Amino acid sequence: DASTGAPAASANEVTVTVDQLARPGSMVSGKVTFSDGKQADWYLDQSGQLGLVSRQAGYRPPAGDVPKFQKALDAELSKIGF
Repeated sequence: DASTGAPAASANEVTVTVDQLARPGSMVSGKVTFSDGKQADWYLDQSGQLGLVSRQAGYRPPAGDVPKFQKALDAELSKIGF
């Protein structure tokens, strides 16, 4: 929305954020919003395994969103030195 200065979310966009405090048992965690508007929590555990916790039981992101998520996650993790 141009009036608030916030970027407008476009269709097919995948956004990733990093939590300031990682969830217990993780090195780093955050949230992802997929292109269909559904959200999930993600985390990297102590062994470096990526986990995704959907807020909706049985939810699976659109197939095309998986590489977008990985790319966005990599970019966000690079910003904080991972």
